Amino acid sequence: MFLYQYFKNPKQIGAFCASSKKLSKLITSHVQYAKNIIEIGPGTGSFTQYILKQKNHKANFFAVEINSHMAKKLKQNIKDIDIEIQSAEFLPDMLKKRSINKVDLIISGIPWAMLKNKEQDILLNSIHNSLEKKGCFATFAYIFPTLKGRKFKKKLFHTFSKVEISPIVWQNLPPAFVYFCTK
Repeated sequence: MFLYQYFKNPKQIGAFCASSKKLSKLITSHVQYAKNIIEIGPGTGSFTQYILKQKNHKANFFAVEINSHMAKKLKQNIKDIDIEIQSAEFLPDMLKKRSINKVDLIISGIPWAMLKNKEQDILLNSIHNSLEKKGCFATFAYIFPTLKGRKFKKKLFHTFSKVEISPIVWQNLPPAFVYFCTK
């Protein structure tokens, strides 16, 4: 499923296999402290499983997936998941629908380096505007430096008040690291 969707639309999928357990544990390491959580680009649910295991039972959580085939697969794997099938640029509308003002954690599996510059700007703006003050945005990148990847890193440092970069997760294919960005 993952490989098929990757070749069908690599811009939406971004990788040819799901994220490793080690990367999933790392990117979700702030979940237990959050009251309102959004996962963007959950794919088949590598991060979702860890979010659901670690989140406080009172915490609000929903996922946003643009690829309807991946969303359908996720719904099959996790029966009661609250999922929106659309672009994360509409996060404010999704929050309003759920009577949530702002969130304190957004975890992203979006393939940032594959998006156009303007698409990155639109999504980052939506994410930043949806976070409460001191809220956290966690996303990952692969270690292979690309021009778009370097530009995206600069955008993160320009957009957020604080950006921390994790050690490399060599047990992921391809190896990756996490950006933890504070509003």
